[in-house]
Amino acid sequence: MTQMNCWLMTVTFAALTVPAAGAQQPDTTKKPTLLDAAIITATRVSQAVREVPANVAVLGATDIQRSAARTVSDFLRVIPGYTTKDYQSSIVSHPSRQAPALRGLGGSSASRTLVLLDGVPMNEPFAGWVFWPRVPLALVKQAEVVRGGGAGVWGDRALGGVINLITDEPRENTLTLTQTSGSFNSMRSSAVATAKRGKVGALFAAEYFDTDGYINVPEGIRGAIDEKVDSRNSAFFGKVTFDPTSSLRLFVGGNYLDDFRHNGTALRDNTTIARDLRGGGRLLTGDGSLFTATAYLGSSAYENFFTTEALDRQTETPNLNQFDVPTHSSGAQVQWSKEVLRAHRLTLGTDLSFVDGEVNEDFNFNTGSFASRRRVFGEQRLTGFYLQDALSLGNRSHILASVRHDRFRNESARRTERNLRTGATTLDTLYASTSDSRTSYSLGLRHQANRSVGLRASVYSSFRSPTLNELYKPFREAGNIINESNPDLKPESLTGVDVGADLVLGSSVVTRLTAFYSVVRDPILEVTLALAGATGRNIAPCGFVPAGGTCRRRENIDEFRTSGIEAELEARPHRYWTLGASYSWNPTEITKAATQPQLVGKTARATATHQGTAIVGFDHPAIVSLGLTTRFVGSRFDDDVNALPLESFVVTDVRVSRRLTSSASAFVTVENVFDRAYEVTKVANGFTRIGGPRFIEGGLQYRWR
Repeated sequence: MTQMNCWLMTVTFAALTVPAAGAQQPDTTKKPTLLDAAIITATRVSQAVREVPANVAVLGATDIQRSAARTVSDFLRVIPGYTTKDYQSSIVSHPSRQAPALRGLGGSSASRTLVLLDGVPMNEPFAGWVFWPRVPLALVKQAEVVRGGGAGVWGDRALGGVINLITDEPRENTLTLTQTSGSFNSMRSSAVATAKRGKVGALFAAEYFDTDGYINVPEGIRGAIDEKVDSRNSAFFGKVTFDPTSSLRLFVGGNYLDDFRHNGTALRDNTTIARDLRGGGRLLTGDGSLFTATAYLGSSAYENFFTTEALDRQTETPNLNQFDVPTHSSGAQVQWSKEVLRAHRLTLGTDLSFVDGEVNEDFNFNTGSFASRRRVFGEQRLTGFYLQDALSLGNRSHILASVRHDRFRNESARRTERNLRTGATTLDTLYASTSDSRTSYSLGLRHQANRSVGLRASVYSSFRSPTLNELYKPFREAGNIINESNPDLKPESLTGVDVGADLVLGSSVVTRLTAFYSVVRDPILEVTLALAGATGRNIAPCGFVPAGGTCRRRENIDEFRTSGIEAELEARPHRYWTLGASYSWNPTEITKAATQPQLVGKTARATATHQGTAIVGFDHPAIVSLGLTTRFVGSRFDDDVNALPLESFVVTDVRVSRRLTSSASAFVTVENVFDRAYEVTKVANGFTRIGGPRFIEGGLQYRWR
């Protein structure tokens, strides 16, 4: 570490040992919060968790303050069943491997989980993954996670669930500054400010992060080309609210990200610039109707450089240069909600989105330069309409029913390739416009049997249309993997059922149990077609596949099933202590695949049957605050044919903080306390990546009101 980093770490550790000044008396009334939080994600209107039949996880400010995570995606890993493609930290993972997944519905670069920022879609619209650094963790007030299709009113992209990241509302003047320094010459500076003056409020957040990173290849197979995975990014978020009357609120906001990543070899890197602008309002009329509307614009620019790696990892050769990858998106949401006949809360709404994107890339590197250039572009339009009824049958029973109709259209898609040396066009494919529609539904019941037992059950369906990236754009992965696109892909559809119970044991323990069963028809998988072998060869439709490489293609198979049990427990045995535990048992199976019979009986790629989390929290303002989290992830496979097993692992993280004054606090976090080396990816040629080693970070935070 640099001299500045060492100085900051020393100050932080020293600060943790001095008496706290101005400490407040502890709250002696704390109770478990699993059922008390108010949420909007499951229904698009505000309801308490105890009134919703879906399985919703709510993570609030206390959970964030207790966590050692540095990013939103890493923080969400405390939820069993939540995964990304390679279980790697989003600090160093390639963007295409950051797509979130729930309940075994992952394993591809396109997410089957919809991610929202204050109710506005955050998934990259061309490819479907998520640029997590766009949202600093310090900005998030609450994260709501709905697993399964119980939030079907959100439509396309919400096949496997919804994650809504909610920022604070500017109700007072505050300023929070955080400065950290840590292992691998890492540093992070963040600021979050809110202001309120009369009818106008403002929220602003900024974060800069930089790390030299670490080598994520095991020592036994490292070669001369292997270098540290490092990253640096700057993110900004702003929101202004205006309340001209007590019944009308207007807002406008925006988000900006500049992100660079060095992907583990001398030549492999990528750069992302993403920005969006959003605005809208909320109006409560005299008859009790609530109208909400949001419109947004987004764009991103992406550059990426890939290489072919020699089997001995001593040399690498350029194979793909994505030098211009722009994407533009726009959308709007309009919703009406009103209580009718006292018992019904009706909601009617529509949303639409448009995306156009293109990829310009050079490939076929030989004799010192790229010989070919490819351009892929297309447009996609999504529209949806939904109706929902939240019905209260007295204070003990609640029914939630919804129906939604979606339509999507792909058009203006084309793929061209030309020889850079002769100028000749070698491929020019104009794809026919395609369109389709789907109707989905959900029906759920929650019944409070007595003060201690709440029962819930729901049935639902959902769908996801293929992204433009899946339809038209081939891509490459480390380990000489080539994955071809497929313009004939059909949408995926899911039908599922949940049953569960919420148990309140005395005044200090709450537990939630959920069993689920889902069938996905026409799921899109990255199917292995052939291995190149020791010398490399031409494999249709991938073209030339280098030595040790793999040819895959995105394909619809017939049917895939995912089922399991989710259990959560929260206990407050003492006013200073919080205990939490959660577990997911999630077996998956491909049940039908007429064109790929070798896949039948295989489990989903990158899905662990067993996952669990244990959390211990201690909060005594006069002494110290402590958060200890241990995660277990079971064994899984890193390919569709289950030939590449990944071992199970256990990782423990800890965060210790101490209030110094009424405005200042110091903290230390340690990720992977026991420095466990664990596999996160594996390919056919033996190349393996490992997760992050022990990471220690210390910091100071100042908060003024």
